[in-house]
Amino acid sequence: MPFSMKLWQVQGKDLQEINRETLSDEQRLEDWVVKDPSILGIDVLLVGRQVTTANRGRIDLLAIDSEANLVVLELKRDKTPREIVAQALDYASWVNDLNVFARQ
Repeated sequence: MPFSMKLWQVQGKDLQEINRETLSDEQRLEDWVVKDPSILGIDVLLVGRQVTTANRGRIDLLAIDSEANLVVLELKRDKTPREIVAQALDYASWVNDLNVFARQ
């Protein structure tokens, strides 16, 4: 099911809808997140970018939260929900098996 959200900006005492612009590629979004992780809305420290998994997948961004949990950040554009869920589960299972002695 698609998710849609409008963005608004305050102009004086009024709200004005911000026009949408299609994002040309995931790389731009990844660069923005790396530059300012606070745009994610969660408190994490980025620890890896384009991290290669054991089965040759590539996690866009890998982070750690304040409770030392690893956080997989996979940025998507134009993919079906089934593909996204399958990829996220694959990466989550790989991350779950990591330990402090794991080597890449």
